[in-house]
Amino acid sequence: MPYLKSNMEAWREWLSRLSANPVPVVIWAADNVFEQTGFRAVLASLPPDVTVSVMNVTVASEGRLRHTGEAAPDELASWIGNAEPLAPWTRERLIQDWRRLVAEAGLLRIYENGNLRTADESYFDETIVQGVRTLQAGAQGWVKIGLLIEEILFHALDRPISHSWIEYRLRRLIERGILIYTGSLEAMHDYAVKLATPADSAG
Repeated sequence: MPYLKSNMEAWREWLSRLSANPVPVVIWAADNVFEQTGFRAVLASLPPDVTVSVMNVTVASEGRLRHTGEAAPDELASWIGNAEPLAPWTRERLIQDWRRLVAEAGLLRIYENGNLRTADESYFDETIVQGVRTLQAGAQGWVKIGLLIEEILFHALDRPISHSWIEYRLRRLIERGILIYTGSLEAMHDYAVKLATPADSAG
């Protein structure tokens, strides 16, 4: 919480300075749900007289990179001149999109075909269950959470989601009796899961 509070205060201070002395802003936003959500949030917070350009790393890398953090510093430096000015009507559309997302108050958002939408919390549950099923068949027993997250992030999905979201849904699947666990739920590395059987439910 102290870290989040410090960042929030720094953000507000920067916006205050920007309001007093507007300068052009470049926003880096690759084609993933995290950066596209943040892109819209930032636009909605900026003073209206600040001009904005956008640098899309996914476009600049010809689809090779899904996240700005995957780009090397020299790549970022070489692309900065390609930032495109954001048209007023596009800016307004994205701001309205952010307000829609806030009003929907969903916990999960999906980025598909250039659009953000709110999804049901269970959207990735079947992918998680299938990941457990795949690894359990190979391990013939309990599936370590670290291996499961790796399976989901790097093999089962074509889009990035957070580790914490996967673990959040794992706990919900355990609560629903779809998965069972061994170990302690206090920390991710302290427990493992597997698919529940009728015998587990009966017990």
